[in-house]
Order: sequence, then structure tokens, then C-alpha cells
Amino acid sequence: MISPATLLRAVRAPSLTAGAMPALVAAATASFEGVSVAGGRLALALVGLVSLQAGVNLLNDYFDDASGLDADPEFADNPFPLGSRVIQEGALSPRGVLAAAAVCFAVGAACGLVLDRVHPGHVVLWLGTAGAALGTLYTAPPLRIAYRGAGEPITFALFGPVAGMGSYYVFAGHVTPLSALTSTLVGLLAMAILFIHHFPQHDADKRHGKRTPIVRLGRVRAGKLVPMLLATPYVLVTAAVVAGGLPAPTLAFWLTAPLAVSAARKALSRSESPKHMAVAVAQVLGVHFLGGIALAGGLWLAAWV
Repeated sequence: MISPATLLRAVRAPSLTAGAMPALVAAATASFEGVSVAGGRLALALVGLVSLQAGVNLLNDYFDDASGLDADPEFADNPFPLGSRVIQEGALSPRGVLAAAAVCFAVGAACGLVLDRVHPGHVVLWLGTAGAALGTLYTAPPLRIAYRGAGEPITFALFGPVAGMGSYYVFAGHVTPLSALTSTLVGLLAMAILFIHHFPQHDADKRHGKRTPIVRLGRVRAGKLVPMLLATPYVLVTAAVVAGGLPAPTLAFWLTAPLAVSAARKALSRSESPKHMAVAVAQVLGVHFLGGIALAGGLWLAAWV
């Protein structure tokens, strides 16, 4: 029997906001555009997306353990390791991790099948199946997407347009240009987390053949991309407000700018320091969470006023 504390650690509970945020922002976007969002559908979307992400997290731990990556001693000193290390520390066996993943996928599938019946065309079924497959193949053979350095675009797609526009479709029965924009913003933030996350574990990734963009480019060259990566969502939000696509209250997203600026400065000047880049990871996690809340809150406020 898995204890609740072990399970929360195994699924990497703090990271699960990445799965919840696309649904929250999609619900806020739908409300702003005049769609009445059913609470039951939102709850099912949240539980389904979080469960699927938890299942993918567990499978990634299983396959990273098989490759030897998560056993690298450097990971023990990383305050934000991509893996939970429950296998390496004996809290769960590989078989236990697989069993927990199966339960998470079953819960996610059940939510998806209920939502799939809301509108014709099995859109939710196809998106859920594609998302689960890509999430599994992120570290699983034969593709091992993350090991080929393609984790960032997959993360953008899954935690942005796929989850966000899929959720919007559940609420409205169609998608809109604004739903594409807001889901893109969320996806960019999720991608930024992963990109910066690879800096502190550059050496371990390189030793185990994980060709992340940071390994391919080198930390200094990759660090020069961080300011542009972090600035893009702010530019998009501002341009959309000026153009009338987003309401003015969504400019509250700019309240997270100090975190983004500090993370960008670290990437430019301290990219080779795991300690400083671990702090940058925490800051970008804050940008994703607080920025997503600000974006959703601004949309809901404009819908109610």
C-alpha cells in the first residue's frame, strides 16, 4: 500500500499545476467570450488532465530509472530534480511505479470518456490518446523524445494548445482564436520551465546521453535564449490587449515580470552555476503559476464586470 506522502512525491505533486493551468485558463477564456462553463465539466477536465500528467510523470521516472539517469548522484543535490527519485531511494519499486501510473491513466481515461460524450466527433478521445502517447514516449523507447532534445516543443504542445484548446472545446463545442492565444501563452510558460530546468542537470544529462537543447548548445549559448523565451509571453499579452483581443485586466500578468527578469539575468551571467540556475527554475515556476492565475483572473474579472 502506497502512503499518501509517497504517492504525492512520486507524482511530483508541485508540478501538477502545469496540467491544471490550461483548463483554468480555458475556462476563463470561455467565460470571457460568453460561454457558460459548467462546473462539472471543469472539474472533470482538471482531474483528467492532472491524472494524465501524474501518470506520465510516473512513467518518465520508470524509464529514466531504466536508463540510469535518475540514479546519477548529482540529482540528489538538485532541489528541483525532474525525477522524484522514489525508485532510487527505495520508497517504491519499479513495478509499484508502473502500477501507480496505470491507476492515474485509468482515472484520466475515465474523465476523458465522460467528457468525450459531451460533443460529437470524439475530439476529446483523440486528443487524450495523442497526449498520453506523446507523454509516454517522452522517455519511453523507441522514440525517447526527451533524449533526442525535442522535449520542449512537445511540452509546449501538450501543456498549451492540446490541453488548453481541448478544454475550451469541452466547454464550448468549438475553438476560437482567443482560445488558441491563451493556450499558447500557457504552453510557452510550461516550455520555459522545462528549458531552464535542464541547466542545473546539464552534466548528468550529458553523461547519460540525454541531448537536451542545453547539452546540444552548451549552457552559455543556451542561456542567451532565455530572455527571448521569457519575454515572448509578455509581448503577446501586451499586443493582444492593445489590439483588443484580451481585456485590460490581463495585464496583471506583468506582475510576474520581476521573477522573469531575475531568471533571465541568471541565465545570462550564471548559466554554468547549478545553484543559481536552480533558483531560476523556482522563479520560472512562479511565473507559470502566478502568471496563469493572473491571466485567468483577468479574463474572469472582465467577464463579470
